[in-house]
Formats: sequence, structure tokens, C-alpha cells
Amino acid sequence: MGEWAAILGGTGAAVVTGLFAVFGSRFRKENTIQHSDSLRRLDDISERICEVRDDVKEVRRRQDDHLEWHAEQ
Repeated sequence: MGEWAAILGGTGAAVVTGLFAVFGSRFRKENTIQHSDSLRRLDDISERICEVRDDVKEVRRRQDDHLEWHAEQ
């Protein structure tokens, strides 16, 4: 009887451990995909911020030129 308990206990432990390993692997893969998507979106946001910054610099330059024009008149 004791041998059967050890066999069933060991088998049960192996099954539970296997299930945790499968679920862990699945969640790790989903987490990797989510991180990849997040990095792509952050890169896109960074690129857009650079474009806006360049536009603001251009508007500032034009405003300075316009103010200089007024000062000369």
C-alpha cells in the first residue's frame, strides 16, 4: 500500500509540475509578445514627438523672423 501511495504521489506531483510548466511557458510567450508590441508603440510615439519638436522649432524660427521684420519696419 505504501508503494502505491508513493507512486501515485510522485505521479500527481509530476502532473502538477508539468501543468505549471506549460502555463508558465504560455504566459512567458504572451508577455514577450506584449513587450514587443509595447516597444514598437513607444518607438512610434518617440518618432512622432521628434516630428512635433521639429515643427515647433520651425514655427519658433518663423515667428522670430516675423518679429524681426516688424522691428525693421
